[in-house]
Amino acid sequence: MNKNLKSFTLRQLGEIVEKPYNSIQIYRWIWKKGVDRIEEFSDISKRLRKKLIDEGYFVGNIGEKFRINSSDGSVKFVFEDGYEAVYMPEKNRNTVCVSSQLGCNLKCKFCATGLLGFRRNLMAWEIADQVLQISKKLNKKITNVVFMGMGEPLLNFENVKQAIRIMTSHIGLNIGAKHITISTSGIVPKIYELANFDRRVKLAISLHSAIEEKRIKIMPIAKAYSLREIKEALIYYLEKQRLRITIEYIHLKGFNDTDEDIYELRKFIRGIDCKINIIPYNKVDYFDWEAPNEEDVYNFYDKLKKILDNVVITIRWSKGRDIYGACGQLGYQLVHNAK
Repeated sequence: MNKNLKSFTLRQLGEIVEKPYNSIQIYRWIWKKGVDRIEEFSDISKRLRKKLIDEGYFVGNIGEKFRINSSDGSVKFVFEDGYEAVYMPEKNRNTVCVSSQLGCNLKCKFCATGLLGFRRNLMAWEIADQVLQISKKLNKKITNVVFMGMGEPLLNFENVKQAIRIMTSHIGLNIGAKHITISTSGIVPKIYELANFDRRVKLAISLHSAIEEKRIKIMPIAKAYSLREIKEALIYYLEKQRLRITIEYIHLKGFNDTDEDIYELRKFIRGIDCKINIIPYNKVDYFDWEAPNEEDVYNFYDKLKKILDNVVITIRWSKGRDIYGACGQLGYQLVHNAK
């Protein structure tokens, strides 16, 4: 039996202690205060602390292998068997991009993580602990979390949901649900499940093309879920959660930036309350795409603004490019070392 106290839900903690409020105290020490030693749970009786220790319970942490600092202020953390998280500071917020899996089996044709293949799902506590450990190590209050690291979060949804409950709990990491975003490549059944989840987290869809054939070319998962099915799921999410959806659109120069692409995108988003994030492709060896330069990106942005009236469009210049910590680059060093 795993006796790491971080791996227990609040209800499960209640089953191993004598009094219900003891579970709340333990949970608060672990997740809110970030204390690693049971001996330091000072508002719990010495007898209970000794009992927990004697029975083999402990507070485990994910182990940091190393970290790399970017020139833009972001920091990439590499943990344990290779999964990564990225700290991204901005003016009014501190965001952590977390991983939900080690590797990924979706094999999108622009993402280094897919080259690793799928290795394992991360446990709920391992996901939440990425945020806690980065907060402690950098002495920063984390205000926002994005599930945009390694893996497809909706293919590890039970653990992702539990991690979000830890993040949003007032005796946990105490991050507002609407400051958490889940990015998915379009796992349609799980989008419906997310719409009915008891935490109102934001949804981002990795669309990248509104032309079915093009999307299939760069995202094999598109063979399983059509654009029509994805749109229906997004509309259901909007009806349930009433939170604007982010359409993520990686800019692959010369591939998905034509007038036809824009007109098809306009058709797709009709009836969807959304904003569009243009993500300039971050170069990854092993793929032949050409990264757009600044002029290319702004030209594409201008065409989008002209054709997509009254839609919020932003350019997401990725942080951490110089440390392989940008969108689509996580896991690159593991792949490179294995070649």
